[in-house]
Amino acid sequence: MILLIGPGAVGTILATHLMAAKKEPLRLYVREKYLSAMQALPQLQMDYMTQRAPLIAAKPELTTSLDLTGVDYIFLCVKFPDLDALLSQLPPIPTNCTLVSTLNGIAPLRLIKERLPNAKLVPMSVMFNGQLPAPLHAKITTKAQVLIGSDDSRLLSCFEGSGLQALRAEGESAVWGKLLINLANAVCAITHTTFRDLLSQRDMRAIYVAVLDEAVALLELSNIPYQLLVPLPYPAYRKFILHGGPLPWWVAKIKNGLKDGAYPSMVSDIEQQRRTEVDQLNGEIILLAKQRDMRAPISARIVELVKAIEGQANPVYLSPKELRLRLGIESQLRLNA
Repeated sequence: MILLIGPGAVGTILATHLMAAKKEPLRLYVREKYLSAMQALPQLQMDYMTQRAPLIAAKPELTTSLDLTGVDYIFLCVKFPDLDALLSQLPPIPTNCTLVSTLNGIAPLRLIKERLPNAKLVPMSVMFNGQLPAPLHAKITTKAQVLIGSDDSRLLSCFEGSGLQALRAEGESAVWGKLLINLANAVCAITHTTFRDLLSQRDMRAIYVAVLDEAVALLELSNIPYQLLVPLPYPAYRKFILHGGPLPWWVAKIKNGLKDGAYPSMVSDIEQQRRTEVDQLNGEIILLAKQRDMRAPISARIVELVKAIEGQANPVYLSPKELRLRLGIESQLRLNA
């Protein structure tokens, strides 16, 4: 049995696919204050950005209990600020039970290992973007795919037939690879821009590559393996982003199902005055630098700029050119930086 905790956009999309696959029994943990409203809903629903018919699935069992009797997998789908409190509420993890973390970045994995050092832990990198228009009703804006850092065949097969692709990854390498891609979220948040802007506008591409250059250099100095989410070595990938013209956007659109107008969740976090994940993403690069008695000035400045507009009712955004100049980035980076 799977116990899924956190029926937000990611949790609802995963739950809908799990129920559609019918491979594993699913129990959905909800807070007491939301239980009656969710009990009144007839089903799970996931909409697509295209004209494709929505994915409808039966509503799983709802529970307000964290009893782990009979639970084989715990899917952690909460936001990072809520993770510590959740870990405090969990009962002892049975030896046959695996924690599956869907949270972005390395910080959640580090916290789980600190708090539950004996628990089996598997990272699941969520490669899709989603929205939650209503409880138990999500919208997916990209291709449905996850990367699972385990060879657990049962876990890898639990989405079969649902339309969600589950691929095996090596340990935490995919988590680092996704973190690299997610470093762009803050860039879009500061400039209030979309994925298309990121991959199409000259200033945005220059900023993105400079952010990646700083992060990749630190990962390689630290001997940390990372698996880019594209089948290219990093030097080729940065060249493609900088000098590929419209191709990076078209590849993202076709391969990942990105739609015009799609944007990172951090853009929405700023709009809705929510706390962002900038510390868990760009802040992780700053931490790597500190561990080597080095600096990560681009990442540090980006974190500062996000925090300056975080929680603001009327955030003041920067244009891509303004951000590039504030970061001291040349508009045309060298090919072999």
